[in-house]
Amino acid sequence: MKQSLLKKMCYIAAAAMLTGAVGVTAAYAANEGADNEPAEEKAPEVGETAENAGEPEKDETVYVLAKANGAVNKVIVSDHLKNTDAKSLLTETSELKNVENVKGDETFSESGDTRTWNAGGKDIYYQGTSDAELPLDISISYKLGGKDISPEELVGKSGKVTVRFDYTNKLSEEVTVKGEKTAVYVPFAALTALMLDDDSFRNIEVTNGRKMDDGDRTFIVGTAFPGLSESLDIKDGKLEIPEYFEFTADVTDFSMANTVTVVTNEVFNKLGVDLDSDGEELTEDIDRLHDAVSQLTDGTERLHDGLAELLDKSSALTDGVGALRDGADSLKDGAEKANDGAAQLYTGSEKLSEGLDTLNSNSAQLTAGSEQVFNSLLDMANSQLEAAGITGYKLTIANYAETLDKLVASLDGDNALKTAQDTAKKQVTEAVEANRAAVEAEVTKAVTEQVTAKVNEAVKTSVTEKVTEAVKAKVLAGVLAAQNMTVEQYQQGVAAGVIDAAAQQKIEGAVAQQLGTDEIKAQISAAVEQQMQTPEVKAQADAALAQQLGSDEVKAAIKQNTDEQVEKLITENLSSKDVQDKIKAGADEAKAGAAKLKALKEQLDSYNTFYTGLAQYTDGVAQAADGAKQVKDGLGALSDGTKQLADGSGQLADGVKQLDDKVPALLDGINQLTDGSEQLADGAQRFSDEGISKLVELVGGDLGKAIDRFNAMSELSQRYETYSGGKGSVKFIYRTDAVEK
Repeated sequence: MKQSLLKKMCYIAAAAMLTGAVGVTAAYAANEGADNEPAEEKAPEVGETAENAGEPEKDETVYVLAKANGAVNKVIVSDHLKNTDAKSLLTETSELKNVENVKGDETFSESGDTRTWNAGGKDIYYQGTSDAELPLDISISYKLGGKDISPEELVGKSGKVTVRFDYTNKLSEEVTVKGEKTAVYVPFAALTALMLDDDSFRNIEVTNGRKMDDGDRTFIVGTAFPGLSESLDIKDGKLEIPEYFEFTADVTDFSMANTVTVVTNEVFNKLGVDLDSDGEELTEDIDRLHDAVSQLTDGTERLHDGLAELLDKSSALTDGVGALRDGADSLKDGAEKANDGAAQLYTGSEKLSEGLDTLNSNSAQLTAGSEQVFNSLLDMANSQLEAAGITGYKLTIANYAETLDKLVASLDGDNALKTAQDTAKKQVTEAVEANRAAVEAEVTKAVTEQVTAKVNEAVKTSVTEKVTEAVKAKVLAGVLAAQNMTVEQYQQGVAAGVIDAAAQQKIEGAVAQQLGTDEIKAQISAAVEQQMQTPEVKAQADAALAQQLGSDEVKAAIKQNTDEQVEKLITENLSSKDVQDKIKAGADEAKAGAAKLKALKEQLDSYNTFYTGLAQYTDGVAQAADGAKQVKDGLGALSDGTKQLADGSGQLADGVKQLDDKVPALLDGINQLTDGSEQLADGAQRFSDEGISKLVELVGGDLGKAIDRFNAMSELSQRYETYSGGKGSVKFIYRTDAVEK
């Protein structure tokens, strides 16, 4: 049922006076179910937009790790995405970094601030970090003897210590209230908890909090609602709403453990206030209260008149008491007979309860025996699996059915052939891979021979060119000498233009002719062979060969050729008749194994039916024994009750007799009651004049503005859903470092 504004304002006021944020929620929940009116239909989600309408609900907890003075060290965000529709993909808005799935292996993809999870119908639990600004700052200050001191300097000190927690709300929005612009904060409730050692802390005084002492330690809880007073424009001390928490104590050797602060806006979300109608309801409630007091005043006057009439008709009362006396005597006789029957029923119930207790006492032994038999059957089944080469599985009562179904599926039908093929390929691959070194050696040898031949050919070509040039120079010198010229003179003559092109062509033709003779060619060949055998040329060839063999290109060629040879050997072996026969035999064996596993599961299912039925039977016996005991206890109580009824009816009969004897005294009492009702009527009139009228005047103030402010604050709270982005709810947990050595 919708609460009135008066109730909801009382909840916040009560929380501000340290009844605790949890108490506010509990009180609201209790009042929510107190009335028997139908529940209202759920309103649309507040803050839902076109951007986040399709997003999953997010339950978010933000862990803030802070220093002893409240300065933030690190922010860790833990999110639970609720996959209520069992979707395969969940898309959310989130600004978190370093996201890690903490409860499963589901993966995700990201695009900007959008993250899509491959949920597979499951809920997603993950953590991440953020450097976004927090909505609430906590500052912790320390004083020793009234002077400020850092927490590090305070460790080990003694004296009068004050520790204060200040909470700063940083989330506000400018709204218009009654035509005026004003700042309203997102409402947060902050609950700080810490423990103090009674050996070190004495005479503890708490402001805006509570303390509980178990004799060894004092547990302190502080409460604050930062920004709430400003949002509601509460001034002049009308209502003290705390925005800080502190404690003072006489301390010896100061040290303090970690503190934990829970910050949430859910207290305000759950109020569910329809403030416009509540304002009207409050005024109507006050009016109804005023009317009710008026009716009370009228009622007391009528009570006085009624008592006067009762006094006039007291003779009828006297006759009624006489009839009551006769009825009391009849009741006494009936109660005595009922007492006798109840005693007989109780005796029978005792025997029934004893019999069922005896039967129930054997249930545990019977159940344990059937479980032992079941486990023995499972041990035999596990041994059979191991003997068949199926390892890595252990059948239990809880998992045998699922495990055997999986094994049967892996060995039956097409899976049997595939399993046999995979097994054969694995074995062949392992065998070939075991000889990879030998294959690689052969490949390396062949490649080395090829590279060596190419290197030698290149070196020989280079040597031949050099030898040919040297021989050509000698032949030129000989041709020129025949013409009485030196090489130097020839070159100078060519440079000076004295020797024309025709002469040059003639000389070069003579040189070419001699170079083409077998004699000169033989000289060149011999010189080349001689040069090839020199240490210098051999060293040159060896260096070139080493360089080529060490190149990435040659290494890649060796690896590629080795891989190709290995794959070729694997393919050839798999295609062999021997391996194909083994694959067929393995598939047949797997199918046969699947049939045996099916038969094994049927046997275990048969016993499981007995085992389950026995458990249900023993549970039924236990319930019957409990029921019989309750029946016995109930009949015992009934027997006691009928005895009390018999005794009471006797006392009633005696009492009615005494009442009949004292009717005259009753008439005197009615006279006194009549006089008292007159005094009550006077008091009710005074309550109406001096109390209710003043309350009506109080409500007649500027209630509309307070309603609009409360409305704006409530809407802000409902729009603030999560810290990291997206739909849902969030709570912040601030944990500060301990102050210790």
